[in-house]
Amino acid sequence: MRKSKIRCAIYTRKSTEDGLDQDFNSLDAQYEACAAYIKSQKQEGWRQLKQRYDDGGKSGGNLQRTALQELLNEVEAGRIDMILVYKIDRLTRSLADFAQLVARLDKANCSFVSVTQAFNTSTSMGRLTLNVLLSFAQFEREVTAERIRDKIAASKKKGMWMGGNIPLGYQKPKETSARRLEVNPQTAPIVHAIFDLYETHKCLSKARHQILKTHGIQRGFSRGRLYSLLCNPIYLGKIRHKTAVYEGLHEGIIGQDQFNRVQAILSANAARRRGQGSKGNKSSLIGKIFDETGDRLTPTHTNRNGRLYHYYISNRLVSSGADPSAWRLKAQDLETALANKVKEHLIHSLLDQSLSISLPLPSCVPLKELIEGLTKKDLLTIISKVNLALDKIHIALNAKALSHCLNNNVDQFENEALIINTKLPIRRRSIGMKIIDATEQKRIRQPLIRALNTAHRWLDMLKDGTPISVISTKENLPESQLRKHIKLAFLSPSIQQAIVSSNASVDLTLRKVLALKIPEAWEAQDILFNHKFPDLLK
Repeated sequence: MRKSKIRCAIYTRKSTEDGLDQDFNSLDAQYEACAAYIKSQKQEGWRQLKQRYDDGGKSGGNLQRTALQELLNEVEAGRIDMILVYKIDRLTRSLADFAQLVARLDKANCSFVSVTQAFNTSTSMGRLTLNVLLSFAQFEREVTAERIRDKIAASKKKGMWMGGNIPLGYQKPKETSARRLEVNPQTAPIVHAIFDLYETHKCLSKARHQILKTHGIQRGFSRGRLYSLLCNPIYLGKIRHKTAVYEGLHEGIIGQDQFNRVQAILSANAARRRGQGSKGNKSSLIGKIFDETGDRLTPTHTNRNGRLYHYYISNRLVSSGADPSAWRLKAQDLETALANKVKEHLIHSLLDQSLSISLPLPSCVPLKELIEGLTKKDLLTIISKVNLALDKIHIALNAKALSHCLNNNVDQFENEALIINTKLPIRRRSIGMKIIDATEQKRIRQPLIRALNTAHRWLDMLKDGTPISVISTKENLPESQLRKHIKLAFLSPSIQQAIVSSNASVDLTLRKVLALKIPEAWEAQDILFNHKFPDLLK
């Protein structure tokens, strides 16, 4: 009886590129050994495929290898039944990667064989043996990595240069075996000029502009790279390893005094940037604003076309990356809105007879005039904490700061005067949040109001006996779209009143209303709309 054909592919790998340029190298030796094994299994139906899958100079610590990925793609396409390797560590040295590989191969009904270790994954004993071997292979790789890290740390402690990108101002030593950098006479003066320019301008952007203009450095010389260059102790003749700094074997370019002066300027500028608000002044809201998850909002900025745009963002965007639930608000819009809310509250609460307080104010300055005279900075200083949510905002005021702004020594206010619970119309967008003022809120809702009026006009025409096909022709609209819009006229009276109300939800838009599956019963409609647009009908 003839055996079924088993299509076999050979995979080879070598960790380094040493010797790959020889006529017969390690990859060829692995390939021939596997090919000979396939011939020995000819009676079992094994047939060798012509395509070679060689990864020269690729580590076995991960699966991101060109030939291996091509091989796996062929396996998943059903064109390979068996993979042969010289040793199992040629395929992978990671136990976790092996588990991933086995799952992919099993799914494609493909096995693999190690020709020098006499087992394959088609049997349970083969799998057990393979797991044991892989555990040792992974252990060997990790021990080797530890030895390399220890060697690098010990070498840097002795001041040796252990490779990497050559810093500006230096060059590789003429003796290839030497582990120290040499000063480059052509580029070292540029390093001197960079430190001098930054010390003169005290600004990364200005120094960078002057460097590009004077020395013609173009590609890749960003503000971040400039900052890293100015902070690099290698220019003092030292070697850095993680957080430790050691005396290097190479010659320094910059003197210790100038290096210290530059670090002091960088530190001062960094501290000033952390405290800047939306107009470059120290923000009074740092550490005071929190979102609905309790995450603090932190000030930040971005530069577009030479112009700075300032924002408050949830701290998790900085620490953890993208998060669709995080907040991102324009700083100026938020600060202005909060200042207006505080001023409006103070005028109404402190002047209310039920909340009257005894303030030793100058008799010639009325309380209302004092409050109206408070600047935006004063009003933000009064705030002690802000809790943001899409449907409400909670602001707590600082009694002492309020007393100071009102030119008196009173630090006791009724609780109602120090707490603000209000709404701040905020709309979530794909690029962040947007605070909506009254004008913008009205503009957003106008299409819905017009559609509601039009729906009532069409309903009146239907009541008068006009066929819907005639209305469709007259309005130049498909009947399906007309039927969809006319449903607005059947909304409950409370919902229709909310649509035309000035207090309607910011999210109450025509697109969102038409996307709803609206029930016929008015009570069910009210429940649905209150769920989708909280506090709409309250």
